[in-house]
Amino acid sequence: MILGKLDVSDFRNIQTLSLTPHPRLNLITGNNGSGKSSILESIQCLSTGHSFRTRKARELINREAQSFTLTALFSDPQTSREHRTGLSRQRDGSVELRLDFEEVKSIAEVTRLLPVKSLTPDSHKLIQDGPDERRQFLDWGVFHMEHGFLDTWKHFKRSLSQRNQLLRDTGSSAELKTWDSLFVESSEAIDQFRSRYVSELSVALTQRMQDMDARFHVELGYRPGWSDDFSLAELLTRNLDYHRRMKTTTDGPHRAEMTLTTEGTAAKQILSRGQQKVLVYLLHLAQLDLLEQRNARQAVVLCDDLTSELDSEHSREIINQLLKLNGQVFVSGVDLDVLRHHDHSVFHMEHGSLKNVV
Repeated sequence: MILGKLDVSDFRNIQTLSLTPHPRLNLITGNNGSGKSSILESIQCLSTGHSFRTRKARELINREAQSFTLTALFSDPQTSREHRTGLSRQRDGSVELRLDFEEVKSIAEVTRLLPVKSLTPDSHKLIQDGPDERRQFLDWGVFHMEHGFLDTWKHFKRSLSQRNQLLRDTGSSAELKTWDSLFVESSEAIDQFRSRYVSELSVALTQRMQDMDARFHVELGYRPGWSDDFSLAELLTRNLDYHRRMKTTTDGPHRAEMTLTTEGTAAKQILSRGQQKVLVYLLHLAQLDLLEQRNARQAVVLCDDLTSELDSEHSREIINQLLKLNGQVFVSGVDLDVLRHHDHSVFHMEHGSLKNVV
C-alpha cells in the first residue's frame, strides 16, 4: 500500500500537519523532540489503533486537546484502488473509525488493507526479551497471511478468559469442560497457522541472509506452548489440579515460542549486538517478502531513528533491501544524509510543525 496523503490533528506534539508523501522513500528530519517519531506513530496508529511506543490512547492526545484525529488516503499499486480512512479518539475513551466513508467497528478492517511494519530502536527486544515479543512478531505475519486467523484468535481468547475465570472462582470440572472444547479447537488451529508460517519464514530468512551475505547462521524453531507427549485435550485433564493451584491455564498457544538459535544455542548468547540488529531487520524483511508473495501486497515501513540502530554501511544496505520490495518507506533521524542518493522526499520538523519539504 502507498500513503498518498496524511492529515494529523492534535496527535502528540503535533497540532496540525498535512503530508503528501513520496511513493517510495520519505526522510523525516529534525532535532530530538521535534515530532519526527510522532509522524511515524500516527501512521501506525491509523493502521492498528495504537503506536509503537504506547497502547494508551490518552498518551497520544496533544496535552492541549481533548482528542486526536488522523485521516489518510492510500492506494494499492497493484489495482490502483484508493481507500480513505480516519480515526478519532477522545480522552473519555470514545472512538470513531471510518473506512471509505463508512463507519467500521473493528480496526482489523483497516489493518488488513493497510499493513504497517515498524522498525524502532526497541526492535532488538525481538531477540533479547521474552517470548511475548516473538509471539507478537509471529502473529503479525500470520494475521496478514491467514484470513481465518483473527476469528480463531477471538475464539481462543474468549475460551481462555472464561476458563481462567472459572479456575480463579474454583469452578467445577463440568463447568471447565464446557470451555475446553472451544479452547482446544481454536488452540490447535492457531498452532497450525503459526507452525506453517514459521516454516515459510525460515526459508525467506535464509534467502535474505544469503542476499546480504550475513556472516552468521540462525535457525528458526517453533514450540506450540504445550508438551508434545500428550494432546492438548489430554493435558488439560492431566494438569487440571496444577491449573487450579496456579489459577490460570498454563498450556496453550499463549505460551508458544518462536526460537532463534545459532549452533544449537540461543542466538542472543552467541551473536554480537551488531549482528543481532542486522538479524532483526532481516527477520522483518523476510516477513515483508512473505506478505508480497502470498498477498501481492506491500506494507508501509516505518524506520524510527534508523541511523542510531545501524552503522552507515548497514543503514544503506537495509534501505536498499527495503526499496527492492517496491514498497513505501518512512525513515526518521537527525542526520539522514547517507540515504539521500535515493529518489526521495525530505520533511523537516521543528517543534511539532512541518517547516519545509524537499
